[in-house]
Amino acid sequence: MAHLARATWLDQVNNEVKEAHRTDDTLREFGKCAVALRTMLHQDRALSEGEFHFMENHFRVLEMAYLRWKRMHVNIGHE
Repeated sequence: MAHLARATWLDQVNNEVKEAHRTDDTLREFGKCAVALRTMLHQDRALSEGEFHFMENHFRVLEMAYLRWKRMHVNIGHE
């Protein structure tokens, strides 16, 4: 019975490590995309209406998701 509990605990630890790596990879990719977008915007090239709306919509979606996450995980000023 103890070996089953140990195996379950090890599986949980392995899953947490995998999830941490996925988070690291996701944040790294996000950073690369942010730098690429900044570079493109600094070139001051014109965007089509579709490109503009695409970018605006994604900024809104990202902001909403980030603010939701922040409300749940960041306890600013309530320590």
